[in-house]
Amino acid sequence: MMRKILLVAFVLVWLGVGLLAQGLTADEILARVEEKGFMGGETGKVISVVRFTITEGDVTNVYSFRVYSSRGIEGQPDKSLIVYLEPELVAGTMFLTWTPEEGKARMWLYLPALGLVKELISEEARKQEFISGSGITREDIAEGFKYRDDYNAKLSGEEEVEGTLAYVITLTPKQGHEVEWPKVMLWVDKENFVVVRTEFYDAEGNLGKVIEATDFSSDELGYIPHKLTIKDLKTGNVAVLEILERKKADIPDDYFDPEKLPSLQIPLE
Repeated sequence: MMRKILLVAFVLVWLGVGLLAQGLTADEILARVEEKGFMGGETGKVISVVRFTITEGDVTNVYSFRVYSSRGIEGQPDKSLIVYLEPELVAGTMFLTWTPEEGKARMWLYLPALGLVKELISEEARKQEFISGSGITREDIAEGFKYRDDYNAKLSGEEEVEGTLAYVITLTPKQGHEVEWPKVMLWVDKENFVVVRTEFYDAEGNLGKVIEATDFSSDELGYIPHKLTIKDLKTGNVAVLEILERKKADIPDDYFDPEKLPSLQIPLE
């Protein structure tokens, strides 16, 4: 009887190991996440409307943008043009990115008041916040949080987050890579491979920033969160990003040419 119990236990353990071996690795999970890009969706050309609400202390500012993107076109980097719609003071400003499969993204900023297109090359310019108080850098926007470049990933288990079963992934820096956060934790929806929660920890092990994804739904481009809340626990700043609309569209190639930005006639309404 004891031998039979031990045999059953052995078979169960063996089956368990076999099932784990057939599962996805942390790196494979992250690859599935990164395929969707910052705005979600699959390949092709898409127009989105996005709103950022930034609260710093007692002050709240609202920004809105129209985003033109081209992803997964063979032989071309992924491209995105973000056009500021409001507030009026910055309306018409444009932020263009080209993101190749390998290597760093290229970025350009167009300032309509000066008629100037400037490529952002320095690390200081690339790491600057996309909007002050947002907690998201220009490089984050361009590269879509490509954690695999700088971090080693470990699958730490599974947890339920707001009713969603998620993989828990722990990220630590690769040797020789300088990063802002020495530890990052991700909760990734097991079914849809979207990040539902991200936690960032400083060198002392203190939780410094949290990104929470909500308002999940599907449209013609797939399943994504339409709201991201970014909380800076050190400053108390809160940024809320909302995807108000997105759709497939035929976008002229000129929209992704830095030399053509000053001559584009893009509606700001």
